[in-house]
Amino acid sequence: MRTRRTTVATLAAALLGPGLALTASPAYAAPAPSCVKTRVYNTAGDYTVQVRNACNRTVRVKIVMRLGRDSKCTTLRKGQYLYHRTTGLQTWKETVTC
Repeated sequence: MRTRRTTVATLAAALLGPGLALTASPAYAAPAPSCVKTRVYNTAGDYTVQVRNACNRTVRVKIVMRLGRDSKCTTLRKGQYLYHRTTGLQTWKETVTC
């Protein structure tokens, strides 16, 4: 007897074709370097994520949120900050390079 996962994978391969089924996996971003500092402020009214570029170079970062929208990919020069403010159930998951 086939498991549900095997049946779904077989169906996806049949519908998408053999070449497309392999490229359907999600893309993963690399974690931000250790010189990119992230702080989270959780107050009664809102939830704020602050990212600071402490690197000696320019970096492109994105704030990934749980249960909500991620920030846009933003270029930060040395010493610059990025703020992402939300309300509701959204919480910070990770800061990644983009």
